[in-house]
Amino acid sequence: MNTRSGSRHLRRVFWLLPLLAAILSSCAPRDPYQFNICRLALPGIEDEDRQIRLVTRFDETSDGNQITLRYQLLEPGEIPLPSTETHAITCHFEAATKPNTPTNLYAIETTRLGPVSDAHMALLKRFWIDRVGRTALESYIDPESHGLRADVPDIGLPAAYAIQLVLSGLSRGAIYGLLALSFTLIYGLIGRINLAFGEVVMTAALGTIITSLWISGMVGWLIPVMVVGSVAMAAFIGSGLSHLTWRNVFGPLGRKAAGGRAVIVASLGCVLVIQEFIRIVISARNFNLPPIWQFSVPLLRGDHFVVRLHGFDMLAIGGAVLVAGVLVWIMGKTAFGRNWRAISQDRLGAALCGVSLSRTESQSFVLAGFLCGLTGAMLALRYGVINFHSGTLFGFKALTAAILGE
Repeated sequence: MNTRSGSRHLRRVFWLLPLLAAILSSCAPRDPYQFNICRLALPGIEDEDRQIRLVTRFDETSDGNQITLRYQLLEPGEIPLPSTETHAITCHFEAATKPNTPTNLYAIETTRLGPVSDAHMALLKRFWIDRVGRTALESYIDPESHGLRADVPDIGLPAAYAIQLVLSGLSRGAIYGLLALSFTLIYGLIGRINLAFGEVVMTAALGTIITSLWISGMVGWLIPVMVVGSVAMAAFIGSGLSHLTWRNVFGPLGRKAAGGRAVIVASLGCVLVIQEFIRIVISARNFNLPPIWQFSVPLLRGDHFVVRLHGFDMLAIGGAVLVAGVLVWIMGKTAFGRNWRAISQDRLGAALCGVSLSRTESQSFVLAGFLCGLTGAMLALRYGVINFHSGTLFGFKALTAAILGE
């Protein structure tokens, strides 16, 4: 095995992450806005003196620009039976130009009454859904759930809260764990901490947002294309910027055998330079990316609280485990990994045995920057808000994780 083989496997991992993103994006359920609008419209069409039992749950609805809900009509006090007739209402919506934005309801039809006329639609939207539609929820049986309660096991409220906190912590820990690997990779090699990695993450996240918005302007809101393009740009920015800091700052300091204080001061200088460059040359404002992946999978519940695993949490946890596993393989099986371990154990002895110190350091900074790029892409796509000083907080959180993991 050689360094080129390790780089080839790392590139394979890089392309697996967007593939995972595309798979997850294809299983996103229906927007709750459309579900609620269709649910509110139903009492305005059916008989006022009958109760409505919604058979379709929110997590059962399909994707597309239309939504179909199944329901039963019951007399007051009537108990629903398996033989009770089931009807369906289909609501047609205009295609959304952006994700998670309200879409226009333009047609409704039911299996019992047929299509709703244009005049009825206009009155229904103006005087029913927009004004008194919420009060129509009293026409439903079990008005507190309205069909939104997921059909998952009930484990009790305290346990559900605890599991949701664990899942949220795993997602955030996976993201910051990638950045912590960058700190560990460099500290284990040169015995110094590079505080500028937080700013590398910030710059990569900024590149992710700008690339995503540019792609959306070119081809529309195609989520797999946006994720692939923005992650590729983030990895390129992270690797390039990290290599630039090594070539101009940390490499020369290493050749002069500078002490720890000099490296810390130099890394703080890199932080200020990157921050001020973004603030002056690009912008000091917040860069925002609309949520592009707002779906979740219900797992458990406690009373009305549902434990959910969000799409980007799946990507973050799965991607972090995959990247960490490949990194372990690279460090143990490739020539780069052997050189890195030799230098970390005995720098002078490794140099006497023919190991190129500068080449290994350069490759380590590029790899660390790649991990920073992935971290920045995940943070940008998950939270969608980045500014020129976000990197400081990112860096110190990951540094804390790296210290605790030692």
